[in-house]
Amino acid sequence: MVDGIFRSMILQNRQSAMNNNSSALTTSFAVALAAVTVVALAPLRAADIRTAVETRTNLTYFDGEGADKYRHRLDLYLPKGKREVPVMMFVHGGGFTVGIKDQYAFVGQVFASYGIATAVINYRLSPKTSYPGHVQDVARAFAWLRAHVSEYGGRHEKIFISGHSAGATLVAMMGADPAYLHDVGESLDHVAGVIPISGSFTQNGRSAMFQAPAVVEREVVANASAINHVAGVHPPFLILYGDMDMPRTGEDAEQMAKALKGAGNSAEVHEIAGHAHMDMITGVMNPSDAGLRFVLGFISTH
Repeated sequence: MVDGIFRSMILQNRQSAMNNNSSALTTSFAVALAAVTVVALAPLRAADIRTAVETRTNLTYFDGEGADKYRHRLDLYLPKGKREVPVMMFVHGGGFTVGIKDQYAFVGQVFASYGIATAVINYRLSPKTSYPGHVQDVARAFAWLRAHVSEYGGRHEKIFISGHSAGATLVAMMGADPAYLHDVGESLDHVAGVIPISGSFTQNGRSAMFQAPAVVEREVVANASAINHVAGVHPPFLILYGDMDMPRTGEDAEQMAKALKGAGNSAEVHEIAGHAHMDMITGVMNPSDAGLRFVLGFISTH
């Protein structure tokens, strides 16, 4: 698992919407080394597991026209023997160009051990797709969970959606703009809460989500920015970022929380001390990690 994470993290944000200058790759490389150190030195211990975990892997969540037999799959991590448990869908990062659900099995294992049925999903990546293809896949996975997760012991009425980096950007887009769920016959009413971790809420035309050969139209970029869709009622948001995160991540997070609160919605935002970009997700393997505790508390109270 360490090798897979290392390869992915080197590329994690090379075309990030949050940072496109020449220092991005250097920053990502340094963060990758920190991430590997955390994984190597702080594996899950038996004493940290609150309950045994069962897995169901490579479940197809979309088989319609244009389906990708590898990318339209998810893995379920389930608290063994538990029924009517809360459900969280997790979307991996990778700058919209790299990453695979298998590298984030630790996320599913951790949260399932705390009694939360967790789906870790794949989705199509650039350049095989471009905006809005990535977020459309996230919506498809959500619709599948709503229809089927009760068969595996999860509460299907309302589902939490979370992601890291590019994945955080995608869940924020879906939690802010009701159109994505509407297109798959779903509604924001069925989202229990949105948990973006080190995500971006304001896009620019250089993001790899667009993969355009020419300049991306301003209206398209604006439509892909979650903050531009904050109006009326939204699910509760828990927004997390690290004090050593990618440039502008904290500013972007604070602005999104301010917009949500200004529209009368519930929004928490927390800066996690001592955390770089990848620490924000690998940190969940540490039972005392502040980010993990915020997520568990949020799910238990919503």
